[in-house]
Amino acid sequence: MNTRVINHLLFFVFLLFSCSAILAEESIPGVDSHYRVIEVADGTQLTAIITNPQGESAALHPLLFTQWVSCGSIEYRPGSNARELLAQLARNSGLALIRVERDARKEGGGAPCAELDYNTELAHYMSAYEQLLADDRIDASRVYIYGSSLGSTTAPLLARGLQDKGFNIAGVMVQGGGAVTYLERMLNFERIYLERRPADVTPENIHDQFLQRIRFQYEYLVAGRHPDDIARDNEDMARVRKDTLGLNEQDQYGRPFAWHQQAAKHNFLDAWARLDARVLVIFNSFDQFETRHGHELIVDTLNRLRPGTATLVVRANIGHSDNRYSTIEQAYQFENGVPAWQEAAAIMLNWLDNSD
Repeated sequence: MNTRVINHLLFFVFLLFSCSAILAEESIPGVDSHYRVIEVADGTQLTAIITNPQGESAALHPLLFTQWVSCGSIEYRPGSNARELLAQLARNSGLALIRVERDARKEGGGAPCAELDYNTELAHYMSAYEQLLADDRIDASRVYIYGSSLGSTTAPLLARGLQDKGFNIAGVMVQGGGAVTYLERMLNFERIYLERRPADVTPENIHDQFLQRIRFQYEYLVAGRHPDDIARDNEDMARVRKDTLGLNEQDQYGRPFAWHQQAAKHNFLDAWARLDARVLVIFNSFDQFETRHGHELIVDTLNRLRPGTATLVVRANIGHSDNRYSTIEQAYQFENGVPAWQEAAAIMLNWLDNSD
């Protein structure tokens, strides 16, 4: 299997949540969904969805959601592991699940998700969720947040921002992302890629190739250079430019280069350390991108600062997108995966039940 095909396969996992057409209005069994238009601080209009268990009329504590890197609607669609998990949380958590679409409404101006940078996305979350917490259907005396995949980086930043505004952040759950620097995170992607892809990269070449990738990623993420400019430095950088995960002509994983460069400037561990809340961190041991260390870093740091407040759950044989595999090799090729989102939902629901 050639490198181009492998890159497409790896990129696919980030897009698998957004491959279907956006529904006009979602229909989740056992759940009432309410749509709102929110105008955020910069004037952009976004669509928000508030859900509560069917027939529930009392104001509920909210569960705010921050999503993965790839664009696409977060409306419910049957068969998507991530959305089935969210539907289960909406049905059985006793909380009001609140989601905000990142694509600007056509009537309201603003950029589509594919053009948003990281700081703008985070600012939209902050502005939208602060307004939504004042909705009559919401009891904002206790606020919960769930971040999925790269939403695991925006979740602590959102939580700290809302906490600084006086909201009581009662709990934060994340899966698929840790608290290492964004540079380390992307280097981990590259390291796993070199170690697990087929034999076109041999073990004796990994050392030199990884050192080249470290240089490229530093220039790209820390120095803030355009990948094409880095490629002109020398032949090694040109080769890395052509063989970096999800790196296309104008974007990476469907998001502009500035999105990733801005993410690299955020101090995620500091945000976690300043957060006064209980925390659940889920690591899937066959994750195709993430490392256990980044997840453990959150839990170890918080439990040193505030003993007993953070919990790590490690799930055996599960990949990034909540499928179970027999071997790590199958996971890396996304072969024969069996949905395991029900187990993740059960872990989260149990943790939420005991979070008071």
